[in-house]
Amino acid sequence: MNAFRERLAQTSTKFARWTHALKPNRAAAVAVLLCLTVTLAGWQWMRVQEREDEVSQLQVSSDRVLAAVQQRLDNYQLILRGAAGYRQGNLAMNEVDWRRYTDGLQLSQAQPELLSLVFSPASANTLAPGDPRYAAWLKARDSGQPAISAPLSPNLIPEASRGLLVAIYLPVYRPDAALLTVEQRRVALQGSMVALVRLDVLLNRLLVRAYPDVAVQLYTGMQADPQRQVYGARKFPATDLVTTRQLDWGGRQWTIMTHARDYAGLESHSWQWLLFGLSTSVALTLLLNHQAIIRARADSVTRMMTRRLVRSQSELRAVLDSAVEGVLNLDSDGCVVSANQAAEHIFGVAMGKLIGNRLETRVPGFDQKHLASLCGDFVATAGLMPMLRAEATGLRASGASFPMALSLRRFELDGEAHYSVMLRDVSDEKMAEVMMQQSLMALAKARDPVAVPL
Repeated sequence: MNAFRERLAQTSTKFARWTHALKPNRAAAVAVLLCLTVTLAGWQWMRVQEREDEVSQLQVSSDRVLAAVQQRLDNYQLILRGAAGYRQGNLAMNEVDWRRYTDGLQLSQAQPELLSLVFSPASANTLAPGDPRYAAWLKARDSGQPAISAPLSPNLIPEASRGLLVAIYLPVYRPDAALLTVEQRRVALQGSMVALVRLDVLLNRLLVRAYPDVAVQLYTGMQADPQRQVYGARKFPATDLVTTRQLDWGGRQWTIMTHARDYAGLESHSWQWLLFGLSTSVALTLLLNHQAIIRARADSVTRMMTRRLVRSQSELRAVLDSAVEGVLNLDSDGCVVSANQAAEHIFGVAMGKLIGNRLETRVPGFDQKHLASLCGDFVATAGLMPMLRAEATGLRASGASFPMALSLRRFELDGEAHYSVMLRDVSDEKMAEVMMQQSLMALAKARDPVAVPL
């Protein structure tokens, strides 16, 4: 008992000493408690802001996803209408000529999800009434507009075993027929343009690469019925944010559900901020609020500048891609650093295939030495170098050569010479010039007096 009392007295004495030592630091303890409260409140505010940002970003991503899918489907409609117009005047075309036409479109490179584009003269005789393609064919025939079928099963077409496959039909009528009523359209029908589209490949290219922050589920019909789901994972975490969009195209309704993904980076950032605030509250009581304000302002400025930079880059890329002329940016070695869609279309290469290649591979003779010699006379000038213009011969991806007009400008970047090249295909202009010269020669020949033999 005495030993227990002695230990209790020693513990009380030590506790009193610690309490006495803490008395001069009561203000610091209050400051620590206040900073901790502010830290917790700031952490909670960050979580709320992150949640609101996720909701806003999800809404924007959902709208962009819907617009991207709608735009790609509209592109298919343009392809079908172009092929239908070409086929109207060439119904007797053989398979070789049709294959040459479709190969010229280079659909396998620009749109690999488009498996085939064919002309079917008599779909009613080859399709069963229970076939999803039959219903799409009827809608297209009677409406005169493109119609999309329900997902096809492997027992209907072998290609359907490799993914989500649908068929798009566009009727082809006689050019001189009246198409005011359904009966008139049925009588004037000559056949249908049929395109087989892999929707899973389309959605993967449009969504997975362009929108990695969301996950998409696709349903047939106007409701997100699990029995009608045709694309995407079956289950997502219940805490995910979800939006629903409706797509009506080709006489068929689709439901697109967009889920916001959970990223550990966002969550760990919040917890790291909390731990940093706690440790800073203990170690640097008086400086906590000041450092938090500086960090918050720096983060805000960084996000603002990042958004502006991303927006500027997106706007610049949109302007370049909408330009009619091809634009190439070259480094000091003459290698392509960036290229717009017009340049890729001129050379007939797939998206991104020009990057890293030398200009001389597509424009023979324009290597780094030739570029430097062309711009050498203007390097010593004090003003901005003018745009040099020249004519050259380009090589398409197929190996065919074509005349082109080339504009060149040299600029400095990080102390090295870089080049900006603008390209334009002048094949039509050259052809028109040749035809005009032939016409002038024929006219001059007609005006000369004809010598009568003796």
